[in-house]
Amino acid sequence: MKKIIAAIFLTLVFFATNNFPCFAGGPLVVKGGMSITYGTRPFLYRYDQGSLGMFSNAEIIAIIEDLYNDWETVSTTEVNFKRDNPGSLDFDVTAANFDSILNSEDLLGYTPVIFDSDGSLLNAFLGSGAGNSVLGLAGPVTVSSGPLANQIAESQAIFNGRFIDGTDTGSNPESTADSLKGTIIHETGHGIGLDHSQINLEAIKPGATQSIRDTVPLMFPVAVNDLFLIRRDDASAISLLYPNQSQLGSFGKIEGKVFRKDGITPVQGANVIARSVDDPTLEAISCVSDYLTENTGLYTLFAVPPGNYKIEIEPIDLSFTGGSGVGPFTASTTDKSFQNPVPAGFYTGPDKPITTDETLALTVNVLAGQIISDVNIIASTTVGSSSSSSGTAANINEIEPNDSVDQAQSITPPSVVSGQISSSDDGEIKLSSDTGATVIISDLFKFTVSETSSLNALLQIESDSQENDLDLVLLNSDGSDIIDSSSQTGNADELITKTIAPGTYLVGVGAFSGTASYKLTVNAESSGTGTPTLTLTGPETLILNASGINNKVMLVASATNFSAPSKCLVTTSDVLTVKPRPLSFMLSSSISTKKIKVKVKNAAAMSIIESGESQSVTIDVTCTNGANEQFDLLISPTADSVINERIYSRVIKK
Repeated sequence: MKKIIAAIFLTLVFFATNNFPCFAGGPLVVKGGMSITYGTRPFLYRYDQGSLGMFSNAEIIAIIEDLYNDWETVSTTEVNFKRDNPGSLDFDVTAANFDSILNSEDLLGYTPVIFDSDGSLLNAFLGSGAGNSVLGLAGPVTVSSGPLANQIAESQAIFNGRFIDGTDTGSNPESTADSLKGTIIHETGHGIGLDHSQINLEAIKPGATQSIRDTVPLMFPVAVNDLFLIRRDDASAISLLYPNQSQLGSFGKIEGKVFRKDGITPVQGANVIARSVDDPTLEAISCVSDYLTENTGLYTLFAVPPGNYKIEIEPIDLSFTGGSGVGPFTASTTDKSFQNPVPAGFYTGPDKPITTDETLALTVNVLAGQIISDVNIIASTTVGSSSSSSGTAANINEIEPNDSVDQAQSITPPSVVSGQISSSDDGEIKLSSDTGATVIISDLFKFTVSETSSLNALLQIESDSQENDLDLVLLNSDGSDIIDSSSQTGNADELITKTIAPGTYLVGVGAFSGTASYKLTVNAESSGTGTPTLTLTGPETLILNASGINNKVMLVASATNFSAPSKCLVTTSDVLTVKPRPLSFMLSSSISTKKIKVKVKNAAAMSIIESGESQSVTIDVTCTNGANEQFDLLISPTADSVINERIYSRVIKK
């Protein structure tokens, strides 16, 4: 028998709050530059003998068989699910007897599919409380030697019936049958070697509608999709691992490498997406650069239907780490995907810099049976030697006092600042949100960029205590305006990515609660000159006051590369709900910013308050030089309906 060396479990966690449950594309396990799979062997499994919540043993087995069939019906894959003989375990696995199945040092020869009827098994296996939070888990098992050393030897899967037992209380919350099915088919994907994938990130943004959430692939790290359909990205990922060569002749493939600004240094852990021009939301395929962990920056977009595509690159979302990670470089927020993250942009041609203007993106035509190689991406808006963010960052210590604009500590990106902060610290600048939350910015750092630049500022808390809650803000040079902020609740890292115009800026750190050491990494890579671009910044959420009157937010339009004056027009997706002012203005190289007041009409505000439902509107600014930007504003009747983040909108100077 072969000694087991790895059993990788990814869990699906249930949250009885406004948060989305997180699952705990591409290959999940890589070894020696190869994706680890079952190869041509079937996924052999046996079922537990027990029930699962309200479902009898026969009923839950019938559900799972249908879901296994969903994976098998993808035309471009030859993944094979096969029930073993005998098809069931010898006993009902419980908290009292699971050890011989789940903790065996030797292979079982099959995958046990275990039904935890009431969560007690998960409590015993993972620790107290797991039965009240984990919907299910699954993962592949690998071995150190023998004929299966480079394959998945078997897998393990546990599903929790506590959430579908017909009881819905605070201590025993209820899920749905569809959520159970989503858990099973997603976790089965992990069991056969699939990793998470990142497509359509707007699905987890405040104000996202269910129709937007339903566009994400099955292997998306967050369970926002009510449909649980195998999307194009899922089909591509499973086909890459288990290709059906007889069908792939009708599809194409795109592959290339991602490099830093110098065109030499490979990028590990960026997300590359090919989107169909005809249906960019659903017909989209992704891959994480250097997914085979060979430090080449390679990406492969597999089983691509014939058609026209635009290729884009984006950083992995900072919330996708650990059991919710996307790709091999997201074990923690200190991993490679989050160190000097790439700017978002579109492919413009082989070994050319990306562009933030989609109209300048190169359209790639894919034919049946065609392999398009060397689609190499320069993850920068300019090409050349990289003297900023891809260079070596200076490691410096915070120098006190730095709690006022005049005393802000000067830094030169790229820099990594080690500091310490407490909620009791004083400071000149206090931020306030519409919900009444405030934070004092007691550590300020000043930097200057001489060219339009892509800014990445990452704040990492060096403490595990949930009491330590730090916030990050980007301010203008005198600290009077919030350009951007990151303020997740709890002990969470904060990230700001922003294209900024030439000038001087302040990065501020504040302690909402607790006392903690931190590391602040600031990178600013030159974007060069070129296409006129426009950015809109401001609070993403407006909490209506109870009276329904005088509800407004202020947005800031910032122009980049406006070589000549350009007239800009402001429109909204819902003229009955909001009234932006002014409706037109001029921007140029000398007048590069303009404030836009967006007011919620009184009647609309009262209607939203009475309905208790949030509403999302879009503000669009289009300029005569082609620059365009949209801003989504969530109008909420109460603070309770806002996703777990404080949105600071005002600066109060002492």
